[in-house]
Amino acid sequence: MEVGMPRELLISGVGITVLVPALVELAKRSGLPTRYAGLASIVAAGLVLGLVELQANAQFGGVAGWLLLSLVYGLAAAGFYSQVRKLAPANGE
Repeated sequence: MEVGMPRELLISGVGITVLVPALVELAKRSGLPTRYAGLASIVAAGLVLGLVELQANAQFGGVAGWLLLSLVYGLAAAGFYSQVRKLAPANGE
């Protein structure tokens, strides 16, 4: 018996519950006032779940999958970039 997250809640192995907070954090860092974070999380979850549902559609599935993977890889790359910036020595050091 396999224990884990249901397959329909995974996007290339990344849980939707990881993707939604990352999108909200991105929105806040882009200037969204913190008081709207709850609303932004509802919108982000709707967007992600809508794209997950569209993946099953033969006509739009490829585009929806591409958009989801773009979100996953883009957010992962942004996190990696910020970590490298934090760990890299400054020019004067």
